[in-house]
Amino acid sequence: MKRSLLTQIAYRNILWLFGLLLLLIPAIRDMFFIQDPGIPLFKFLIDAGIFGSQISPTFQSAIFIRVIRLLLLFGCALFLQFISSEYRLIRVRSFFPFSLFCVLAATILPVLPLNGASFSCFFFCWACFRLFAATETASTNHAVFDASFLLGMASLFQSKLLYLLPVVWIALGIMQTLNFKSFLSSLLGSIGVFWIIGGISFLFQDYNFLLTFSNDLISFSFIDLTTFSPAEIIYISFLIILMISAMVSFWLKQNLDKLRTRNYLNSLLLLWFALFALWLFSGNDMGYLLLLFCVSSLMEAYFFSLIDTRYSRFMFIMLLLLSITVYSLFL
Repeated sequence: MKRSLLTQIAYRNILWLFGLLLLLIPAIRDMFFIQDPGIPLFKFLIDAGIFGSQISPTFQSAIFIRVIRLLLLFGCALFLQFISSEYRLIRVRSFFPFSLFCVLAATILPVLPLNGASFSCFFFCWACFRLFAATETASTNHAVFDASFLLGMASLFQSKLLYLLPVVWIALGIMQTLNFKSFLSSLLGSIGVFWIIGGISFLFQDYNFLLTFSNDLISFSFIDLTTFSPAEIIYISFLIILMISAMVSFWLKQNLDKLRTRNYLNSLLLLWFALFALWLFSGNDMGYLLLLFCVSSLMEAYFFSLIDTRYSRFMFIMLLLLSITVYSLFL
């Protein structure tokens, strides 16, 4: 093994192609080799009765749903790569954000629910992109409004994401853009989604979705580790150790980054801790774990792109091996 393995592959096409391949293989397998009844794409809304009870057979197709999920996950990977490049989160050019998210998402793909989790993930990545755009002084309030609105859209699929709004305020403070106008913009953005949903509910005289949403928002279930297999416990423990390694590597060398970059990364860490707490109290909802993987991908990409030691190479190889092993156990 060459000493500069991670440095050599960081900006090679082989890295993102490898990640894409790892995502495509399980996705194609799910599409064509798993026979199960079709699940309505917007089942969570149809059950609530907002958009009626009829849906085209096309949208009930299991293959169609999985194609949409694959496209959304691919879009999330592109968003994360664009966020990393646009806001210079990593001092060197790297395809690790795209590749790592593909690897992590592919690992849990067999158990990822078809309930809108991929939609939530896509809107969350979009919200992060707009949140970082708040540092542009010419469009701060606009960007904050967009980020909050997109977070509200994501919460339609994962209701507890609304609890991230105070975290957004703290992140704005870290990025030195929090003021009365940006605070008000964030409130209007998050409320705007539910103003629209409320209007539709009033139009159809059906408030079941709002009631279901409210009940889910206040329902908590702590994760039950006894339901985890030994391989899953080892994998999660490894990911936590890897994330701690990424945090330590950032904190020890953050003086090498620009102030704005440090603010971005500290905001990401804040989001990671908040999402980790939501996952713990969601009863192991894979939708929240997928969101956690989004932030983890960016921080771990920072680690693998800038730290090329025996330890980091070992962690990278173990990540690939454990991900493939856990995926095979989910089948």
